[in-house]
Amino acid sequence: MNTKILIKRVLLSLGAFLLLVVAFTVYANVRVENAAERRLYATVDSVPHNKVALLLGTNPLNRRGRPNSYFINRINTAAELYHAGKVDFIIASGDNHTKLYDEPTAMRDSLIAHGVPEDRIILDFAGFRTLDSVVRAKEVFGCDSLTIISQADHNARALYLAECNGMEAVAISAPLRAGRWVRTRLALREWLARDKMLLDIWFGKQPHFLGEKIEIPDVMTQKSYATAEGMTMRIVSPDPISSPVDSLVVEFTNNRDADMTTGEWYRIDTKSEGGNWTQAPYSEKYLDFLSNDIEVCFNGIGYSLKPDGSFRITVKPWIYDLSNKSSTYRLVKTFSYPPYPIHKSDTAYVEFQVR
Repeated sequence: MNTKILIKRVLLSLGAFLLLVVAFTVYANVRVENAAERRLYATVDSVPHNKVALLLGTNPLNRRGRPNSYFINRINTAAELYHAGKVDFIIASGDNHTKLYDEPTAMRDSLIAHGVPEDRIILDFAGFRTLDSVVRAKEVFGCDSLTIISQADHNARALYLAECNGMEAVAISAPLRAGRWVRTRLALREWLARDKMLLDIWFGKQPHFLGEKIEIPDVMTQKSYATAEGMTMRIVSPDPISSPVDSLVVEFTNNRDADMTTGEWYRIDTKSEGGNWTQAPYSEKYLDFLSNDIEVCFNGIGYSLKPDGSFRITVKPWIYDLSNKSSTYRLVKTFSYPPYPIHKSDTAYVEFQVR
């Protein structure tokens, strides 16, 4: 065969292959960007609530052995998301292929340092790739919906994977602080990663490990009870109850045959590890009042509640420290019955947690 003809055919084949690669890359990126549209958020306040967040792992250190800004920004975003009450649990999913490389544990330690309770952090040591992390979130941890945390381009790919696996997912983008060259290199890397992801999906690629299912517990919303049947109390708002707790709108319902009265007095208890209830610790503000001999008084009687009636009152729990998000709290209020002076009373309770 003529050498020139052979070279021409090779060049044409190579050109056709490169054109195919470019077309496939464009197709993959269009699919991913469409999947991420209207589901990618830039601020914590705008993100809807999900029970679980999926924090995608990365190396805590960069190539120079210094703190990795990608890791730091993901941790900061995850902690902010939790403290804003936008998620109840965080799956720290990353690579742990050797004893010397452990992304999930590094993420857990950093989240705890940022005030996230350890019992709200779930470690996934088999998140070797984004595909592994997303699929395991559904198949192992039972997440049909979640909030993904990473940088924007990575989030878009993770959202597409979630969509392909039948999950309702949103994502919040951690800040990306990098120079032009680094951004260009990362963009090229992400384009190729999207190509590979699409091929993995088409060929049915599965995570390296699945294993037994792990149930993520439900967060208790409220639990109401009283010393008398027919009397209920519940917290109407805020929902969810997030720290710091400025106020609680409480609704009382009287399904008894007797009139009842109550006032502004209340108490908040906290539950110990042994299951016993003790009064919650006072806030620093209230302790300052006490140290200066300033007393806070509540009206014991003042609101009348007729049979089959209900009313609402706003409780300002500022005298108590409700900052412990791993605690279960209990709001306590007493009801009295006429005639007066008081000869009989009952107590209503509502248990709650602070996110």
